[in-house]
Amino acid sequence: MSVGSTVSSAIQAILELQGVSTRDRSGNSISASLTNEDLQRLLTVFASSDTGGSGGGGRNVTLVSQDDDDDADYVDEEEEEEEEDDSGYFYGFGYPTSQRHWDRSDWWPEITEPQKEGLELLLGGEFGRVMHQMKTRDGNRNVARSILNRGAISRPTYREDIASEILPNSGGTAVASYAANAYVGQFSSDSAFYYTCVRNFRLHVYDMKAPFKPRPLESRDGHATTMEVIKTIQAAPGRWTITDSHLSPDNQRMIYASISSTVHMTSTLDASTEQIPISFKDPAPRGYRHDYLEDDEFGIWSCKFSADGNEVIAGGNQMIFVYDLLADRRTVKIKGHTDDVNTCCWADTASGNVLISGSDDTFVKVWDRRSLGGTAKPSGVFIGHTEGITHVSAKGDGRYVISNGKDQILRLWDLRMMRSNSEFEAAAGRGRSYGIPGYDYRGDAYPRPRYKAHPLDCSVMKYTGHEVLRTLIRCHFSPAETTGQQYIYSGSSDGKIHIWSLDGRVVQVLDRSYTLPMALDPSGPDPDDITPSRVRPCVRDVSWHSQEPILMSTGWLGRRWGHTEGSIVARHEWKGMSKVMGGLEDWVARQKAERAERAQRRSQRRNMPGAFGQSSDDDVDMPFVPPLDAELTSYGFPQGYFMLRSVGTGRVLDVCQGLKDDGTAIILWPMTESSLVESMRRPDCNNQVFFIDTAGALCSRSAGHAIDVEAENLVLRHRRPVTLPFPNAYSHPLPRFAYSPDTKEVTVTFASDPSYPAAPESRRESVSAAWKEKTYYLSSVPMRRPPTLIANASALLTSAMSGPLALFGGQTHTTPDMVFDGEIDLAEGELAEQDRTEAEEVDDSLDPLRPVKVVALVPEEVAGSSDTARLRRQWEIMPLRNTKHRTGM
Repeated sequence: MSVGSTVSSAIQAILELQGVSTRDRSGNSISASLTNEDLQRLLTVFASSDTGGSGGGGRNVTLVSQDDDDDADYVDEEEEEEEEDDSGYFYGFGYPTSQRHWDRSDWWPEITEPQKEGLELLLGGEFGRVMHQMKTRDGNRNVARSILNRGAISRPTYREDIASEILPNSGGTAVASYAANAYVGQFSSDSAFYYTCVRNFRLHVYDMKAPFKPRPLESRDGHATTMEVIKTIQAAPGRWTITDSHLSPDNQRMIYASISSTVHMTSTLDASTEQIPISFKDPAPRGYRHDYLEDDEFGIWSCKFSADGNEVIAGGNQMIFVYDLLADRRTVKIKGHTDDVNTCCWADTASGNVLISGSDDTFVKVWDRRSLGGTAKPSGVFIGHTEGITHVSAKGDGRYVISNGKDQILRLWDLRMMRSNSEFEAAAGRGRSYGIPGYDYRGDAYPRPRYKAHPLDCSVMKYTGHEVLRTLIRCHFSPAETTGQQYIYSGSSDGKIHIWSLDGRVVQVLDRSYTLPMALDPSGPDPDDITPSRVRPCVRDVSWHSQEPILMSTGWLGRRWGHTEGSIVARHEWKGMSKVMGGLEDWVARQKAERAERAQRRSQRRNMPGAFGQSSDDDVDMPFVPPLDAELTSYGFPQGYFMLRSVGTGRVLDVCQGLKDDGTAIILWPMTESSLVESMRRPDCNNQVFFIDTAGALCSRSAGHAIDVEAENLVLRHRRPVTLPFPNAYSHPLPRFAYSPDTKEVTVTFASDPSYPAAPESRRESVSAAWKEKTYYLSSVPMRRPPTLIANASALLTSAMSGPLALFGGQTHTTPDMVFDGEIDLAEGELAEQDRTEAEEVDDSLDPLRPVKVVALVPEEVAGSSDTARLRRQWEIMPLRNTKHRTGM
């Protein structure tokens, strides 16, 4: 018997003892057809499996001999490649089929009920508004009603109250494509920009405020997009690819890493091609004349700007660095891991002293720069993952951190619960590994693990369901302003985007195989019948818009890592109505039918003896028709809140000192808050905000009272009882204000003579319709600069013999005859609008205050008004918005 046959027999016996089938597809023994190379590989497999422990369960391996073209079961490899996965591409014989395809629900069951730890976080006040969370879970939140009633409540509506329940729910629409794999796709901090970095060493920056183009723009490098491109940056040469990039908080600079010891920084706003190298190498020894190369050459995998944009954190081969851009020097170098540092970030947005690093050694470490000294020991360690870390992301409060692991688990950590360095060193000293021996995440399958978690697991929550394979999949917290960061989301190698609630439940899964082509509008309704694509992109990075329910995902198209490339960026929006079966008209009709049915049931219950007519406010229809005298128009003013700016003075209408007293004067004052976005305005500036109520009266938002006209001046007016004779100066109907967009004039309509004669005798004597022939306009009043001492002396000499002494133009008590005869001059506020001379129309006072009054003019006086007088009667309406964008909600 030959040596080869002896070895074959021995191998066959070993396979049978291991429970391995030794027959090919035709039922013939394959031991004789094994070559020496095959036998050597099999021995290596069994050696590694013996050292792997028993946590993975049984290993049922099916060995197949090499097929022949003439065999009946022969399948061409090129044809079979499209049907079978590439799970064994990196593993060879190392991971059997039964290990690659196994039921994960045994280890990670689907979470359908909120977990206790997650609920405690949600209701702890650190992840959004607690009252909103409680109402949502009790089913008392109605987004549509909140939007409808937001103008009727006294306090501003929080954006989170509306947007936190509106999540992106569409498969997305392609907005950019590349011929190579895109490694990063992120919004800027204010979501005004979106940037990507691609393996062909190009970085792209897009303007997210610009509209989408109807046709994609294509370039020679395979880049096509419907977004507005601000700048395309050609990166400096590096190794293999750009692994990470980050935009500065001011959106003016970008840094990127390319697996070298140098991170480059470039400008994003101008056409400059200058790139500033940021070297993390040790300085060359003194007197060294040649190019200095460190003995342990390293590469940077991750880099991030600090919150103020003055520092950069970077992670590479076992090390973490911090570079001070202002001082132009490296300030921190820590050799803190035993394997590559794939990811790093800052723990908070305030101090910048706490650093987070994640490595292939399975640990996430926390570093405090204030306590490093010469020891370079971490302040604590997050222990729990059994495989390497692909990405870490901090909430920004210096307390909570999430990490994605190659063990297919996303974990939430609390810095108050991290393991001490002594505990970590004691566990590491035992030298035991809890991962899968020889496991390479770059394949398409995750074998059955030996352990669910590290024995010293200190994570607060675990989130599962996604796949972390092929590349370093990233994870993030949802935006703080719109969701309170109560959601966590991640990409996945199976082409899906998972969004988890903090309580552990999966609240949304977006499938990239349903992504629409670039020719369609990302904001348009989805087609009725969408055929999923055969290719499931590997979603590496995902980013959530800070103001709107929009996600941008970056997906790889290639099936085998490093062989075929190409990537597509998709935009996922919330499309609530497009997800409802049928059209909008069907949905509205169904809602009306349901409301009518509920109303009928309530009516029947109320007619029962002893029943009380109680019902939920959300289900109650309007029980009566509004009365005929109810005014439901805004008379040219916009619905909701607005500001009135005088075109002639540039000042806005203002309730004097923000008072609420009856009779408080309404004046013109410079704008105290420039933002017109509700959520960005200070509440103490609401004295410059007004609205039209249902009766057509102009009302102040801060005071809540209507505006009345008293002796041509605008004042706040509280509601008053009716007194006789009605109407009178104390009790009368409120005037009605109307705005004309064509002339930009505000007219005032009175129900009776605005002079309100008091005595009955004078009322009978002065019954006249002259006031009805006039038009009442809202107008600003010009103010002259106070006269100088020389001007006062001149006026004294010229008027001492002919009129009373009035050096400073004080309030005069004159009669019409005295004014007509020229015996006395009127003050600025006492001049009739039509009697002003050119000199009296000058408005050059340094006082920020300007009076405002209602002037009565006949048609002839309106036609003869000067251009300056017309400008004083013109007004600009500035409505308040709910978003930064001028369109949309």
